[in-house]
Amino acid sequence: MDKDRKLKTSLIIGRWQPWHKGHRALFCSALEKAERVAIGVRATFATDGKNPFSFEEVKKFIDDDLSSEFAGKYEVIDLPNITNFIYGRDVGYKVEKISFSDDIENISATNIRKELNITPVKHDVEIQERNKRYGHKGGIIWLTGLSGSGKTTIAKNLERKLFNSGCNIYMLDGDNVRDGLNSNLGFSEIDRAENIRRIGEVASLFAQAGFIVITAFISPFAKDRKTALATFSENSFEVYLSCDLETCESRDPKGLYKKARNGEIKDFTGIDSPYEIPSSPDFTLDTQNKSISECENDLYDFILSKTSISWLEWILIVCYIMLQFSRLYFKSMFICLNNKLALL
Repeated sequence: MDKDRKLKTSLIIGRWQPWHKGHRALFCSALEKAERVAIGVRATFATDGKNPFSFEEVKKFIDDDLSSEFAGKYEVIDLPNITNFIYGRDVGYKVEKISFSDDIENISATNIRKELNITPVKHDVEIQERNKRYGHKGGIIWLTGLSGSGKTTIAKNLERKLFNSGCNIYMLDGDNVRDGLNSNLGFSEIDRAENIRRIGEVASLFAQAGFIVITAFISPFAKDRKTALATFSENSFEVYLSCDLETCESRDPKGLYKKARNGEIKDFTGIDSPYEIPSSPDFTLDTQNKSISECENDLYDFILSKTSISWLEWILIVCYIMLQFSRLYFKSMFICLNNKLALL
């Protein structure tokens, strides 16, 4: 082992949930550049449904694939949950990104996990039943805009207003989520994407449970917003808070723009990281020129228009529930009849 540690070594780091042929291709490319490869396994086990395999299970996946052909050419290492790679001056190693053909790049670990018989459980309580009980439809109201555009203020005030009017409502805010669920993520482009992906999944669970969810996140990249909204495509809406950088920076409620300008914060949206303005949002709030109360009233009306149950939908819900009860009634009657016949 001491001899191996002197060999020129490539390092690849990932979750490997699970290891697949795309990861093998990355390993082979890394081995071409060195004498052996250190395969770092990030400690993400059980952090969410996308990380079901322990280090030992991941190591077995890797060994089953590589040990016979590449014995002595690799080492599997248990790492902390690495989220950032930072280096200073050139000290004799390279940091490289390797790209592959589309058939390799498009391999989905999610689809592979499904093939491993990881199957979500279907609920017995239907969404229509929840809608009837709560008196409104669940949905996701995704607020996006620069820091200082008013997302959190509007979301908090609307949460209270909708709650007071009898709605099942919950606000998801960027700082709160990063303080808990996403505390292991930084602000690189990759981590921002993962941050929004997780939030989309959480918002979807709330919406499926019948809640109106208001999310307040900068969510700067259009692709990530699209992915998040697709988790509950039945009733999700992108709401753009339109306010230019100069106005947001003049507000600077948390002093973040000042820190970013002074170089104390890196990758800050609007300063040294881009914000992609929605091309066709479902609703736009002009928080630059309108007052907070005006914007709240506009968004309140929009939310009610998208989550209220129409008379036709009420009729369909009642018919659906009556059909379910009828099926249960006739099923129980059939079982009773069979039991009586068995006694004859």
